[in-house]
Amino acid sequence: MVISSTIFQNNFGKYLDLCERENIVVTKNGKKRAVLIYYPHSEKGYEAGEPASSYGTSPRPEGWVGYREFVELTRKSEQQYELIDGVIYLMGSPGFTHQRILGRLYITFNDFFQDRNDCGPFLSPFDVKLMRSSIRQRRELGQDDINVVQPDLLVLCDYQRFIDEDDRYGGIPSLAAEILSPSTRSRDMVKKMDLFMDSGIREYWLIDPEKKSIGVYSFKEYELASDDIFFAGQTAVSQIFPGLEAELDAVFGG
Repeated sequence: MVISSTIFQNNFGKYLDLCERENIVVTKNGKKRAVLIYYPHSEKGYEAGEPASSYGTSPRPEGWVGYREFVELTRKSEQQYELIDGVIYLMGSPGFTHQRILGRLYITFNDFFQDRNDCGPFLSPFDVKLMRSSIRQRRELGQDDINVVQPDLLVLCDYQRFIDEDDRYGGIPSLAAEILSPSTRSRDMVKKMDLFMDSGIREYWLIDPEKKSIGVYSFKEYELASDDIFFAGQTAVSQIFPGLEAELDAVFGG
């Protein structure tokens, strides 16, 4: 997992727990600067070791759910779910603040893309299937390596080429955005950021209503290329779509 030094500093305890499963690479200004490695305990004391991967391994971890199982378990439910690295997450009903921010952000994105025929914004619920490049490098991918997520806001480009006979999208979004809530904060900031970067999404916006901030993270060749945090009075700027901007006072305004 690759994260910026800002995110690492703000969530140090979480990454201490996560490093038991995978090494944490910390970047600063888009460059790799440090690695957090788990020291497992044994009868000889604490010794450095390789963390166990929580996905793409055989045998699968206990409780792991594959894509086919996920579809079977959720296809008759009216609830919305996500599947990330073999774990199913129930999507809660968003609150008023979440929806107001999402509506304002969508208007901003829609205004920017309205004259473009190749790209456009889309709102959740919208299933997106993603596979990790890190697994592809080790072995051939299978159906059960599919992750299913529903970002709050997506930017899809050339989407006409990726709509199947069931009217489902099968490509990789160019941009994903999530609005943080107490129940999704850790998943959005850690698991989804890592998954988006590893699957080929080029940019990720993290909107934090509590801090009234927007983080814009761009990825290149499955690694963090830039990370910018914008606060009240500033304007969030996309790195991959020149001219795409969002004034934070307008997004979070009363």
